[in-house]
Amino acid sequence: MTVRGILCDLDGVVYRGEQACPGAVEGLSAAKKAGVQLLFMTNNASRTPSAVADHVSRLGLPTEPSEVLTASQVAAAVLASRRDRGELHVDDDRAVLAVGGEGLGVALDEVGLPWRSPSETRERVEAGGPSGVVTVVQGYGPEVGVPDLTEASYAIAAGAPWLATNDDATLPTTRGLAPGNGSLVAAVRHATGKEPEVVGKPHAPAYQVAVARLGLPVAECLMIGDRLETDIAGAANFGLLSALVLTGVSTREEAAAAPAGLRPDHVAPTIPDLAFLWAAG
Repeated sequence: MTVRGILCDLDGVVYRGEQACPGAVEGLSAAKKAGVQLLFMTNNASRTPSAVADHVSRLGLPTEPSEVLTASQVAAAVLASRRDRGELHVDDDRAVLAVGGEGLGVALDEVGLPWRSPSETRERVEAGGPSGVVTVVQGYGPEVGVPDLTEASYAIAAGAPWLATNDDATLPTTRGLAPGNGSLVAAVRHATGKEPEVVGKPHAPAYQVAVARLGLPVAECLMIGDRLETDIAGAANFGLLSALVLTGVSTREEAAAAPAGLRPDHVAPTIPDLAFLWAAG
């Protein structure tokens, strides 16, 4: 069956910092011309879809914010669904505690969920009021500090449900690997003894929201990634066709050695080498 939709990772697939990965712009531009829908998926919860779209556009691939799905948006979609089913009750007093960067608050605003920052929550309690936390959502933010993690820990220990946008231990930077959201989540886990519900790649909610956004059958969608343990493992578990490109982390040898159920369906040096999957005829 011809691929009609591509779910595409970013770091190591589309770009490395401000540099496009080999073949990424050309390959994805050709896919778009062939009528394939693109959706860029990122576990980086701190950036807004607009910021990500601008980044990709600067590389020469015009991209709209609607073509970006962040882990913060996945978390917001999960919570909005629970609100709509009557499982999550929010109002002027009861709100989501958002621990993370700008992208997390923007995602919650998009679905109309009231939220407060850790500092706002702390001020309410210090003024003698209830915390009003109905659930905690934790995503990466470059300015997240110990006071923020402390407020999350207080709420979680008191019984608030806990969602994590992702549990990636590290975050790639121009200087190397920095502590990622998974490392911050580990601090709260250690403090509370609780386990979060994780929604970003490789967990199923990320793929559920992504495929729904495209509006296509799962069988007509392809996940392109560079990490076996996130992009490819998640796609395999969700029943998506997957392709590993060799412009990022995982190697051809690692793909060949992976358990049968977690091997990518295709391994390619660059995205243009996958064009046969969406070429007409």
